[in-house]
Amino acid sequence: MGCLWACALASAGGRQTDAAQRVSLLLRDQAALAGYPGQISCSDVEQAVPIPAVAITGMGRQDSLQIDNLLVTTKAQDTLAAVAGLARALTPDTRIVLLQNGLKVQQEITQQYGAERVFCVSTSHGAWLRAPFDVVHAGRGEAWLGQLGAGDANRQARLQALLKLLPAGALNIRVDEDIGARLWRKLAINCAVNALTVIHDCRNGELLQIPEARQTLSRLCDEISAVLQAVPEAPPMGDLWTQVHQVLNITADNVSSTLQDIRRGRATEIGHLNGYLCELATRRHLHCPVNREVLEQMRVIESRAIRAARASWQ
Repeated sequence: MGCLWACALASAGGRQTDAAQRVSLLLRDQAALAGYPGQISCSDVEQAVPIPAVAITGMGRQDSLQIDNLLVTTKAQDTLAAVAGLARALTPDTRIVLLQNGLKVQQEITQQYGAERVFCVSTSHGAWLRAPFDVVHAGRGEAWLGQLGAGDANRQARLQALLKLLPAGALNIRVDEDIGARLWRKLAINCAVNALTVIHDCRNGELLQIPEARQTLSRLCDEISAVLQAVPEAPPMGDLWTQVHQVLNITADNVSSTLQDIRRGRATEIGHLNGYLCELATRRHLHCPVNREVLEQMRVIESRAIRAARASWQ
């Protein structure tokens, strides 16, 4: 997703503003930087887009670097450390834009860095890497931009100012003044869908065709709705089964991001999805056996996938 957004910002498909022409990739370490070809290929554009890059390892020593707008496209579990590692490059005016699944880390970053500086994006775009830094924009959707916490008189102006810097046309980005409700609903849907696509090793739409998967999906929807009904800040979920059914039909051919991670031998965001839901249930002394069972299955599968990937690298 980071490659997709960087390409949209820096290419002719994005907004040609001064900010767009100063897009840089922040890579995790020197090894990643050494493997970067200096450009990103994207299915949306005919030619690769040249974008400068730096490694964030040792970033604390690079006092001259200043970031005006930081788009964080790491996995949820890596977000806090990633932002903290850039502390010296951030100013009190730096905008921090989060594109993670879940809601827990968005709440944590907002609390730590301030509601005025932190922006959240919820997106239905699909993307996968054909090769390192070669991204395929597989599922064209939309993206919603907003801020958590109580609104103030300047929120709309802040959102509109940031929207002008983002590739709003290319990625169909719009402002959502109640992004929290959207993130809660997406959390609920992801908790119902993502882990099951891993457990059954299938595309989204196949969850409705596999009897065992469909039965578990129904039980998950009931349990997720019951837990979130007890969370005061969560919006009413309505008929979650119908919402999940609609999403699975629309994204029937998609491979969930969680299944993509497992197939690449990477850690997933499941702890920030079903894991977070279980945390919410525990705080309120609620039982959620279906989510806990799914979470335990996922931990076993994820551990095996990571071990297999490490063995193949050796």
